[in-house]
Amino acid sequence: MQNFPEVPEKKPEKSKQQKAGMLLVEAGTEFAVMIGLPLIGFIFLGKWLDTKYQHRFFVVIGIFLAIALSSYMIYKKIQQIKDLLK
Repeated sequence: MQNFPEVPEKKPEKSKQQKAGMLLVEAGTEFAVMIGLPLIGFIFLGKWLDTKYQHRFFVVIGIFLAIALSSYMIYKKIQQIKDLLK
């Protein structure tokens, strides 16, 4: 009986559609984190500053800062995705 060398199995390549789907899931998860973390962080910081300085506008300022920061981060991520897909 002859011993033949083992041939490594080829894994089937993922289709472009599967790769695009995974990219969308990854981007969606990153967008959720990019929105949620700054919002939670700035709200807690605003609440702390509100109690420290006896004002009620720090939470509102924190929300606007979180929206601005999240928008910038999402814009940058979209640019990266566009460059990746070219």
